Amino acid sequence: MIITSYSKTELAQIYIPNRSPEAARRTLMNWIHRNRPLKRALKKAGYRNENRIFTPEQVRLICQYLGDP
Repeated sequence: MIITSYSKTELAQIYIPNRSPEAARRTLMNWIHRNRPLKRALKKAGYRNENRIFTPEQVRLICQYLGDP
């Protein structure tokens, strides 16, 4: 996977390609919110719930904690 900035929906569709964009985004965000170590790491990397875009560092953390898509 190329580590770059992704919108929440774009990254979700990479992880969950067989769902609608909205359902994929909701699923990815549920995975993130249930993974406390990932959530803490994202917060340290500047993530806030209001953000619409994951930075490359945040994408790297998501891949590290959730595995490559």
